[in-house]
Amino acid sequence: AQYRGIAGSSILGLKRVNPSRYATLQHPGDDFSYDIFSQVSNAIIAPGNIDPLEGLVIDTVLAAGESQSANRMVTYINAVHKTTQLFDGYFVHSRTANVAPLTSNSQTVETQMPSVAFIRNDLDVPVMLLQTETDVVVLNTAALRQDDHDQFRLWEIAGAGHADLYVSSLGFTDVGDDPQVATVAEVASPVPGFIECGKPVNSGPQHFVAKAAIAALQRWVITGQAPPIADRITLAVDSHEGEGSDDTGFARDNVGNILGGIRTPYVDVPIARLVGDGQSGDGLCILFGSTELFDATTLAELYPSVNDYIDRVKQSLATAVAAGFILEADMHLISAAAEAVEPW
Repeated sequence: AQYRGIAGSSILGLKRVNPSRYATLQHPGDDFSYDIFSQVSNAIIAPGNIDPLEGLVIDTVLAAGESQSANRMVTYINAVHKTTQLFDGYFVHSRTANVAPLTSNSQTVETQMPSVAFIRNDLDVPVMLLQTETDVVVLNTAALRQDDHDQFRLWEIAGAGHADLYVSSLGFTDVGDDPQVATVAEVASPVPGFIECGKPVNSGPQHFVAKAAIAALQRWVITGQAPPIADRITLAVDSHEGEGSDDTGFARDNVGNILGGIRTPYVDVPIARLVGDGQSGDGLCILFGSTELFDATTLAELYPSVNDYIDRVKQSLATAVAAGFILEADMHLISAAAEAVEPW
């Protein structure tokens, strides 16, 4: 629905990916993105002469937007939803502190956007807002936090990057049966030749929690069972021994991982410092967070043995699954990745 999805950047966009098929497409600009999104959705929900789903009956319609598109989804929710009434629920993934405009020529009071835009609290459908550590720490969305209510949930993922190793490479071949997607690894070139970062990028738990969030939203829409309420990432200095805040003002534990937020084995039984900030390199690298694997000495201090580490991962996993933040179907991948860790 957005201009960049058609015209793209240096390597992306339909016209560049498949010019023989899409070269004739002309996008009028992002001022039209909200209506394009509505029209395409309506063509699927209420088809005319051409039925894109060939007779399949739709039970649930969810709208989703991530990153730049998440900002437009927020504006769509606030300004368009009550007019169109097309969607049963919304998944807003990694919004930033920016506000997407209704029009690029906001000359009137009616089209000027507020400096801070919260998601309206009078909706008749649920909204799930999923934020990574990068979004909160680097992109300053802590200022946009809202209280949970009967149609809104905010989840913040500790140890996750706005972009990461999974979204840049591993996810392209993931069919759900390879523990490699659950492995913590140091890779500084998430897209070789296009994105080269100064440090290994984040290889944390974002995609596992995102899957749980989507499943929770679907269940919420269908059954009315609201997702669990999650703790926010901790802003203030923690008073526990060995814990404190860094120069960003967020509380960290004694190995440098952030406190609060949605907890997973990646941060509660860590083998690396997984953070949403601290990156350098190409322009997009600021979004990728970083990974710093612990050396053998640190691992030995944290865990008497590999078996102790594996047992603690499984205990943490059971807690996260019971809380609703990781799907039971993903437990075996994360456990298998832990079992494959080399002894120290």
